[in-house]
Amino acid sequence: MNKLSKYNNTTVRILCESGETFTGACEWDDAEYNRDEFGVEKESLRIGEYIFFEDNILEIELLRGEVCIPVRDWPEAWEEIAVWFHERWHVPLEAYRESIRSCLGEESGIPQWYVVVRKHKIIAGCGVIENDFHERKDLAPNVCAVYVDEEYRNQGIAGFLLQYVCDDMAAMGIDTLYLLTDHTGFYERYGWEFLCMVKGSDEELSRMYVHKTGVS
Repeated sequence: MNKLSKYNNTTVRILCESGETFTGACEWDDAEYNRDEFGVEKESLRIGEYIFFEDNILEIELLRGEVCIPVRDWPEAWEEIAVWFHERWHVPLEAYRESIRSCLGEESGIPQWYVVVRKHKIIAGCGVIENDFHERKDLAPNVCAVYVDEEYRNQGIAGFLLQYVCDDMAAMGIDTLYLLTDHTGFYERYGWEFLCMVKGSDEELSRMYVHKTGVS
């Protein structure tokens, strides 16, 4: 029973009876909900605005066991998300609250925040802000606060998150992003290129990377 429920909050590719395929973050609705909402007592999966009832699905391919969610689309969880970032980075909680609140309901523009969720648990996240506390104001916007909880590392989650963010920003017309880090050799795996050394707010030099969507 509820054979489709295992795909809730995952990333899938659905092949429909029509021959069309749809790929993306997936949500599950049970038969009772669909009976009350649509008068159809069948399970369904949703990708964005598209609804797929169980007897219209030919094949489901599970691409990832988690989903990336823009915080603008999950406003009811904004406080939990702010706390999650604060506990990982120890930046004052109010700074995250202010930045995250400002992106709620905004379909474009900076800032934006993102989390990766597996089985209803936040396991990774990052933001896109105008400047990540460095002197080069021309190198903007910046991906910041990239974090994957330790037990979920080495599973491709960072790459999944970064690709989603780059694609989402490109859909808003922002195809060039910058990222400040002390890591060497990590972001290169995901299409980022070292640009230059930049002085941060602590007067220390860090590595600045750039990513241009559509450029490998």
